[in-house]
Amino acid sequence: MQASSCPAADVKAWFAAAAAAIIASAALGQSYPSKPLRFIVADGAGGAADLRARQIGVKLAEFLGQPVVIDNRPGGSMMIAAEAAAKAAPDGYTLFMGNCITHSLNPLLFTRLPYRPDHDFVPVTMITAGPLILVVHAQVPARTLAELVEIGRTRPDQLHYAMIGRGSPIHLVMEQLKAVTGGQFLAVPYKSTGTMIQDLVGGHMPITLNYWSIVGTHIRSGKLRALGVAAARRLEVAPEIPTFAEAGVAGVEGGCWQGIFVPPGTPKPVVDRIYRETVRVLNVPEIRNQIIETGAEVGGNSPEEFAAMIRADQERSKKAAAVAGLSPE
Repeated sequence: MQASSCPAADVKAWFAAAAAAIIASAALGQSYPSKPLRFIVADGAGGAADLRARQIGVKLAEFLGQPVVIDNRPGGSMMIAAEAAAKAAPDGYTLFMGNCITHSLNPLLFTRLPYRPDHDFVPVTMITAGPLILVVHAQVPARTLAELVEIGRTRPDQLHYAMIGRGSPIHLVMEQLKAVTGGQFLAVPYKSTGTMIQDLVGGHMPITLNYWSIVGTHIRSGKLRALGVAAARRLEVAPEIPTFAEAGVAGVEGGCWQGIFVPPGTPKPVVDRIYRETVRVLNVPEIRNQIIETGAEVGGNSPEEFAAMIRADQERSKKAAAVAGLSPE
């Protein structure tokens, strides 16, 4: 019989090293965190993403036993914040609130990014996902999405829609709607959501899409009329609004998601700890109900599921951008 090429001493040494690594990994997960965490947000103080991060951060700090400090980095199409997060030390002490813009849309709009969405971040879990709702001013004669599309076909020069920026979720959904239905709607770009909604409520602009947290109160007051949700299912907070598919327009969906990321190389036990504690936060009834009331879906998917969701969103965004004739600049 041929002698083994791996002496028993080497085998024992290998098992000892493996056991030591496992013990060290477990110890790391248990000792983390030992200092405050930084939560980078691509939004200014008081913005929607900032408020969500602070809501999550307060409970996350409680569960982790260390303060979570919000680091606002607005501007630059969210690239300033994304770059800072991508270059952070991979030690679990820097979290990043990424979203559909940082990971799906920016790569379609800019030839050069200071970060690589698929390489410079480790997905931890989705926080929320919110679909866009198509709304019209109350004086617009269309009471259904089909009626609005018909007006867009027969009187293409009469219907304008408000949007925030080329390649935004609003722009992509409306371009898909035009391609699928043949209805014509002219885009009017705005610099701020506040001004856009003010013009819509005032009757100066007939159409836009936005999130329930922005347009919900105006829908409830009767100043705006909701014609459809650009999602696979109805909103839990407003189940009376049909989906686009239910309203006769299949295959058109759009919105945005937010989620937590950490830099690549962050130890897996640390990633797992952040994931578990974030899920605990999202299951706090007060936080869960607040998210639902804003018309959003509550997250908490696993890192692997979150990564797969991002890839699917990137593919949908690429197809939507192609329909809209967008190319990076």
